[in-house]
Amino acid sequence: MLAEDFGTLVKEQRTLKRLKQADLARAANVSRTVLSRLEQGNARAVQTDVLDRLFAVLELSPRMVDRAAPDHARKHARLEQHWKREVQRTRHFRLAIELAHDERAAVAMIAKARERVELWRNKGSCSPYYIERWSQLLALPPRTLAKEMALLGEWEDALFQNSPWSWAWN
Repeated sequence: MLAEDFGTLVKEQRTLKRLKQADLARAANVSRTVLSRLEQGNARAVQTDVLDRLFAVLELSPRMVDRAAPDHARKHARLEQHWKREVQRTRHFRLAIELAHDERAAVAMIAKARERVELWRNKGSCSPYYIERWSQLLALPPRTLAKEMALLGEWEDALFQNSPWSWAWN
């Protein structure tokens, strides 16, 4: 892995400087065979002093990147995305409780959600999978719908992202 990365780096820099392998090998006092294998990515064992000499001639100062170290920006983005999903879940679960608690109000709310799904269908603004799945759910009686909203399994995140209920908390 490291030899491949450095081999690519050496080859790119050698090409930019318009050096032949033989010229670079001679200037760095390394075997042309070792240089060739390194550039091809199949160097068996390359001593660090060989790399040091090649880098010196090519005027390179490569830095190691610790790929095992946590990438804070990515970690933060993942946490933020997780938080957004949790907010969506909480909103939907509270809505489910409301639907189960007040059946009269639920009928009107479900009708409004059906209108939203129909709008998606007419405009083609949402995937047919979500339209079909939400249509099936919204056809259920309010209490059954409320229970199903808590049991969506692998569909949960996707359905809560593409929700006909967004008007309820906007």
